[in-house]
Amino acid sequence: MASVDSTIVRIVDNIKKGDSDSWNYRGLELSNEMLVVLISHPNIDKAAAALDVSIGSLADPRDVPGIAHLLEHMLFMGSLKYPGENEYSKLIEENGGHSNASTSGDHTNYYFDINPSLLPEALDVFAQFFISPLFSASSIDREIEAVNSEYEGELSNDTQRVYHLESSTSDPQHPYSRFRTGNSESLRTTPMQRGIDIRQVLSDFYTAEYSSNRMSLAVLGNQSLDELQSLVMKSFNDVPNKKLKQVKYPADPYGESKRKTICYVVPIKEYHHLRIHWVIPDHKHLYYCNPESHLSHLIGHEGDGSLLSYLKKLGFATELVSGEKNVAPGFNFFYVHLELTIEGLYRWQDIIYIVYQYMAMLRKEGPKEWIFDERKNLKAMRFQFREKEPADDFVSNLAGRMRDYPLTECLSGPYQIREFRPKLIIEELNEYLIPSKMRVFLESKEFAWIATEKEKWYGTQYKQEYLLEELIERCETCELIPELHLPKLNEFIPTDFQSFSKEKHSARPQLPIKIKENEFCRLFYGEDTFYRLPKAYLYFELRNPLGNADPLHSNMNTLYVELVEDSLTEIVYPAQLGGLHYGLYDFDYGIRLTVYGFNHKIKQLLETIIDHMVDIKVNPQRFEIIKEKLKRSLKNFRRSDPYRMARYGVTYLTAEHQWDKNELLSCIDSITAHDLDSFITRMLTRFFTDSLMYGNLTKDHALEYMSLIEQKFQEKRFYQPLFPSMWFNQRELTLPEGCNYAYTMLNDAHKIHAIEIYLQCFQQTLENNALLGLFCHFVHERCFDQLRTKEQLGYDVSSGARRSRGVQGFRVAVQSTRKLDHVNQRIELFIDSIRDYILNMSDDVFKKQREGYMIKKVEIPKGMHSQVYKFWNETTSHQFCFNRPQLEVEIIKSLERTDLLRFYDHHISLNSIHRRKLSVHVNPSAIALQGSNDKKSIINEVNELAAITNEENTETIIEGAVEHTVKLNKQPLIIDTITNKDSKEKENIISEKQIILPKEEWIGNVHVWKSKMPCYPLAQSYENIDVPVLYKL
Repeated sequence: MASVDSTIVRIVDNIKKGDSDSWNYRGLELSNEMLVVLISHPNIDKAAAALDVSIGSLADPRDVPGIAHLLEHMLFMGSLKYPGENEYSKLIEENGGHSNASTSGDHTNYYFDINPSLLPEALDVFAQFFISPLFSASSIDREIEAVNSEYEGELSNDTQRVYHLESSTSDPQHPYSRFRTGNSESLRTTPMQRGIDIRQVLSDFYTAEYSSNRMSLAVLGNQSLDELQSLVMKSFNDVPNKKLKQVKYPADPYGESKRKTICYVVPIKEYHHLRIHWVIPDHKHLYYCNPESHLSHLIGHEGDGSLLSYLKKLGFATELVSGEKNVAPGFNFFYVHLELTIEGLYRWQDIIYIVYQYMAMLRKEGPKEWIFDERKNLKAMRFQFREKEPADDFVSNLAGRMRDYPLTECLSGPYQIREFRPKLIIEELNEYLIPSKMRVFLESKEFAWIATEKEKWYGTQYKQEYLLEELIERCETCELIPELHLPKLNEFIPTDFQSFSKEKHSARPQLPIKIKENEFCRLFYGEDTFYRLPKAYLYFELRNPLGNADPLHSNMNTLYVELVEDSLTEIVYPAQLGGLHYGLYDFDYGIRLTVYGFNHKIKQLLETIIDHMVDIKVNPQRFEIIKEKLKRSLKNFRRSDPYRMARYGVTYLTAEHQWDKNELLSCIDSITAHDLDSFITRMLTRFFTDSLMYGNLTKDHALEYMSLIEQKFQEKRFYQPLFPSMWFNQRELTLPEGCNYAYTMLNDAHKIHAIEIYLQCFQQTLENNALLGLFCHFVHERCFDQLRTKEQLGYDVSSGARRSRGVQGFRVAVQSTRKLDHVNQRIELFIDSIRDYILNMSDDVFKKQREGYMIKKVEIPKGMHSQVYKFWNETTSHQFCFNRPQLEVEIIKSLERTDLLRFYDHHISLNSIHRRKLSVHVNPSAIALQGSNDKKSIINEVNELAAITNEENTETIIEGAVEHTVKLNKQPLIIDTITNKDSKEKENIISEKQIILPKEEWIGNVHVWKSKMPCYPLAQSYENIDVPVLYKL
């Protein structure tokens, strides 16, 4: 075995980090040429690791597309040293962690997080995937189904459809043009027809493309750097180095024949988009000057004189995004994406001309060094004071970019631009972003009548043709107009980063305290003594139930918020560049406003927003445009992902009162600008403000900002106290004991199904939260392993606690191609197995899982924004239990196996007379099923249909019920894998038995059904628990 010294070629201890970053970093290059970055700090409460392989789906063999993606799925399915199929996932999930992986064109990224004490064990299991993966035949078959489910779930995703259309209509000789997701046809059916052994292809791809000299590893833990280094050398030094070259792809994925073309695309949802794409050089090695970012900063600007500002004034567009799209080494793209109005759709050629008018202005003005310096300083500022990401995201992102920068700059590289190179910027403008090299994609349902072509893999309807030469020539000789000009100096850039806190660095974030309460407002304040960043978060809830009095008022509340945001775009965009942001949202009780970022000029931004809220003048043109946009959004609800619809359905059904999308849609057309003006006055006349202010600000600052809100509104004779009866929270319906309600929703876009099963349990209290949370922790990994990994019911499988309006319960959700009667049966069968799983668990495993959950509960969010958002949720729920994690963990410590079994027997068990079940079934509508006779490959379809004893009618709600008997041994067995270094995989097979599913009572008229239901009382407030009131008006 190699000595310790010989395993390391290079050590880098001078990795550049921000001044506010207290973590310790070390870079390594191992003797097998793997790059490593170690991150250490004794207070880290969540360890993580990620390994990135600089090869991806662009390297797929031409005759087996999707093999890189399949390999990403397969790598976790056991190794020679750790052969258990779910051994890795069990270790991670049961110890407070999470794991995932992703495949892109040129990268495959694997990552996990876990309790720090288990990092050594997890690293060794993780490393073996890159040394001796098994690729067992049974796992391959199931994971092909997982890839296929993922593919089928994206079939109606417009972003994915257009992205693939853009690549598939590129140069057919370039790897970029290939289908890369993979499905059962490309990975099973076609290979079988051609006599290709897919396991051999998988093994060959792994052997040919995976090598330590293409791998980058990031490891985060509370161990010392030396200890982490020892762990890495022990586990990863044996990853083989095949001395593979770093891949570089041909520079032009479009080819001459694909330029100057337009694709008219028919999307699934209702919208109008224009996309302009150009191929540009790959300048990733010039990260320190990055000419593309200079151009995207200007073309994507939204302030005065910008391209978007001018297009909005013309009534042509509502949104614009521009930038570079890095796909793989060797080539790059620049794009301009616009969301159009209906008038803009018909004037798309004029819009393209205006885009080139803006570029002509940039050529005339030339690159300005002051703009470069401003951007350089902004990036440096963001790096110095950047907030930490969640542990798994941090290591994943770091590993993914490690080979793009010198190891010393692996943290700072994305934030560094230090060389101003105007020639590169001019070259890009003059040689690449020109009319003769563009491709255009125009998306709207208006093109259904001309879209005669269909893309093979996603079925996207489109029509491709060459752009008129007249348009090309016109764009090449643009006239300059005064409306388009460079931005001004940014006045929102902060310059004062002093800390207001006089306290020492605390071990945990301080809890908010109430410092003001009267008939107008209630203000909570918290000083940041933990993150120590020059940032603040201001949250405001302006409560007036008038905004939800009926569907008309709900729509007007939404329109008001959208119009205020629209009016702020030009003014607020410079603030966003300067690290100051805001969010304005309508909700059931009124309006929520969030202002956050660097605190130096946060008052200036807050004043600007409030001024626009009170002084808004409804512009008739913008009103009609935004109303049409809202209408499209409401129509698009029935084209949402099925699992999202199912989740919405549970929320809608259990709400005491909530308008459905059809009610909102039915009255949108009748709203006038005059109606909205009148509504705004009434809405702002009376409201109550709940507020939380947290971060680098003093108590006096918080009181000053609250007074500013009061003064601004009262100057306009707004802001009177709410009447007592107007101050309320929505309540949750109480489902009757023994119920088994079911409700069907129809989806107009997806041919797949979704179900969410909700077992309502009890009110939210500290004791109840702890009990349900621990139960869900025990069940989560097992649910995923059984329903997703073993049974392959669908790609999207989730379980956990559902908490809403002070009430909570256990939920399981599955999105699937299978009929929902079958999916419901399989979920119930799984639920029935939980009791034995908990009962037969060893005491040691029970205690370890409980300990893992407790550590996860008290984990401190890495970013201030995540912590403050948790505090804000306590405020908006009116529970105010800011130290909830600590209080609940004290309860969890005392929970035993008998507590979980008692909870299961009462609330979860099929045999319990107290069980309360609501299931929402989302099925494809007749519209979605149009064209379902198209050829598609479904493996084992006959077996699947035979397993479904009672198929649902996808078009009607079934009144009445059917009693089902399900045999456990008719489907894949639930397996609990137990492995060690020397043993083979063992199976704990649940004995054969039958279960009787209770009869379903289908909900017909929701309003009548709700009218018969009582409601839970509101959850109790914990305001007086460890939240002293220091000041009360």
